[in-house]
Amino acid sequence: MTEEEFINITAIIQKTNNQKIIQTLNQFKSTIEKVNSSDGNKIFVKRCLNIVYNDVLSKIDELSDMEDNRGNQIKLAFELEKIKKVTEMLPYINKKPKNTIFNDEEYMNIPNIEVIKLDEPENVKQQLKNFYQKVSLGHAYINSGKQYQSQFMQCVVRNLKALYYLSNQEETNLAATEVITNPTLEHALQLWRIIDESKIVKAGYKLQLEQVKLKKIIYIPRLFNQITLDTLHHYNTNSTDIPKNLLYQVAFRTIRKKQNDYDIRVRVMCHKQIFKQKLSNQDFVQVVRNLTKSEFQIQRTQHIQQLQQSSNFFGGCCISSRNEVGELGVHTMQNIIIHIHGGGFISMSSFSHQSYTRKWVNQLANTVVFSIDYRLAPENPFPLALDDCWQYYMWIVHFSSAYFNISPKNIILIGDSAGGNLALGIVIRAIETNQRVPDKIVLQYPAVNLNLCDVVPSNLKSMNDQMIPMGLLMLCRQSYLRNQSDLPNDYYASPILAPQEVIKQFPKDFVIFVGSDDVLLDNSVEFVHYCKDNGLENIKLKVFESLPHGFQNMGMRNNGVNAAESANRQIVEQIREFLV
Repeated sequence: MTEEEFINITAIIQKTNNQKIIQTLNQFKSTIEKVNSSDGNKIFVKRCLNIVYNDVLSKIDELSDMEDNRGNQIKLAFELEKIKKVTEMLPYINKKPKNTIFNDEEYMNIPNIEVIKLDEPENVKQQLKNFYQKVSLGHAYINSGKQYQSQFMQCVVRNLKALYYLSNQEETNLAATEVITNPTLEHALQLWRIIDESKIVKAGYKLQLEQVKLKKIIYIPRLFNQITLDTLHHYNTNSTDIPKNLLYQVAFRTIRKKQNDYDIRVRVMCHKQIFKQKLSNQDFVQVVRNLTKSEFQIQRTQHIQQLQQSSNFFGGCCISSRNEVGELGVHTMQNIIIHIHGGGFISMSSFSHQSYTRKWVNQLANTVVFSIDYRLAPENPFPLALDDCWQYYMWIVHFSSAYFNISPKNIILIGDSAGGNLALGIVIRAIETNQRVPDKIVLQYPAVNLNLCDVVPSNLKSMNDQMIPMGLLMLCRQSYLRNQSDLPNDYYASPILAPQEVIKQFPKDFVIFVGSDDVLLDNSVEFVHYCKDNGLENIKLKVFESLPHGFQNMGMRNNGVNAAESANRQIVEQIREFLV
């Protein structure tokens, strides 16, 4: 910290009688002095602190002179909480290795990184402002009525308050600011799961979705070696080594009905019918032989007899209408998109991401989209979500051609945010267990590093981020990893730590999309540098100017963000280039 910056902080302290400001800034100063007196990465510390100096301190200074009313108290508490968070992070910021790419002013200037301008920054800013008003309304709505234990009373109060907030944007913003200053996990879950759990919100969301010809839910059995904390790094390199009795019991079964609570829910979407009208004995014989690597008389099992019955094996008609029967037959899908949704590991679903997955279905020829609903934290912590995605990936690789008119010659793995983290986990697992690796990877703003002590400059933007403010960012990580101190340094949780020999075997066709105002931007930049330096020469990072985290979900039909929709179109074009 420069002498001038110390003087500025001291001046704010000396001119105010507000004890909260005095205490917070004194602690901030004291921590900076300790950092300055110790050995560390001073260049990196300065880069990170500049974000605080240019934004937070000026707001605190301004608010210290203003009237002490409720509104200003809420705003001041929000700014002081930012300083407290940075104070906690400073010792870790100082420990960043001195050879970090962020000490180089030109760290974005490499051939692998492309910055894309979608619109004038002021236009994007206004579009986002309108969108964030809805986010603030959601915060305010969820926070209303929480003093009542009765769900009925909560609903009544929330709906009455919603009418008030709709007519008073200033109060809405204050209510939202108050709750995200120190957010709770309960609030985050109620807000981020509202699309899936509120019938009214769900119905409104459906109205904005494009229509697709085929959209079905299937339930995939767990057949393959499961990923647990014990087997994370102690595994059989032939993870398709399935006990025959389990294979007999589970493989030859319906996928259109849920059999038990351990089945994995997957949404299938396509521009035409792809379910097989009848299942083939020969298809299953070949799949089982490949998996068990042995010859046996499969016809002796009771399960194959079910296949020989006249009724199909889906527990119901496999086609949507008689008119679609003609579309079945010789044509098979060769491109498979395996999609893994984001949501901070604690929320959202394949349904809540259909604002763009349905567009993929309608705009990409010869392609089927499989989108998974994996188990969510905190109820299901790491690595249960990863195991769901792994079971789903392995089933599609080995069984999809037996159930569908598809030939999975080209598998494109796609994930956003937390889904990007899980997608990389699948790639790493496939490489380490000698399984088929996806042919191409497309990630959107992936969470490649869950170690919150390993700070990069863009992480500090979460102090002002409307979608994932710093408190919620920390809650997501803590919920998923259950505060186990060693897990953030595991490369299955933080793929940026993947070994060099694994990185070298990643698919060569690998593109990451992120916004320039994304709190995870620099994590993606660091990941691309790391991959490039470890043999993955062709990895690409495309940065959309002025867009924040989660922009894909902002490109909705009505009242969406135009720049986000432009970005989504470019993502579709990238996927199209990856088709065969």
